[in-house]
Parts: sequence; structure tokens; C-alpha cells
Amino acid sequence: MKNTVFASLPSVILGALIAIVPQTFAHACMGHATFGACHYSQQAATGIGVVILVLGIVSFFVARPMRVGINIAIAADALLLIAVPNLLIGVCKGQMMHCRMVMLPTLTVLGTLTIICAAAAAWVESRPKTVRQ
Repeated sequence: MKNTVFASLPSVILGALIAIVPQTFAHACMGHATFGACHYSQQAATGIGVVILVLGIVSFFVARPMRVGINIAIAADALLLIAVPNLLIGVCKGQMMHCRMVMLPTLTVLGTLTIICAAAAAWVESRPKTVRQ
């Protein structure tokens, strides 16, 4: 039971943060008449956060070998989270824009924390279960 909580709870918490943060304080720029790249990065990050959150919730209810696979999927989603604002979609070009100063580093840090937690959980769940006597 302890391993289940260790493997699942960080994903739930980080998934919720990733889903909420881009819509609150780490939002896209608000000064454009049309949507820019930062808006689409914000929306994609919110969707990725929801997927991580759902995978974390599902991992509470599945067997141990399944949690290993779910944590690998969470780590892959977190890599996608990092890639969206940095490589795939991007953010505004202006160095002083809110999306570049707040949203980009926040999503990068949350993605990195999610990868670390998911990799650690996958490693713990993949180890042979010890029997106490």
C-alpha cells in the first residue's frame, strides 16, 4: 500500500498543478488581439496536465506491474510538457513577456519534477517485492 501511494500521489498532485497553473498565475500573454504561440502552449500544457492527473488516479487502482507502465507513460507525457513550450509550439519572442518569464520556466520545472517522480516510482514498482518474515 505504501508503494502505491508513493507511486501515485505525486503524479496526481503534479498533474493537478500542471493543469491548473497555466490557467492561473503562469498564463499566456494577454496583450494580443489574436492568439499567439503562448496561448496554444498554455492550452496544450493544461491538456497534458489533465492526462497526467488521470493516469495518476488510475494508478491507485491497478496492479503493481501496470503502475510501472503508467509511470513510464507519465514520464513520457512530462517530456512532452517540456517540449511544448520549448520546442514544439513555443512562446512569445519578447524576453519581457509574461509567458516567457513565468509560464515557460514554471512548466519546465513542473515537467522535470514529474519526470523525476515518475522515474523513481517506476523504479520502486519494478523491484522485486520483498517478503517480510
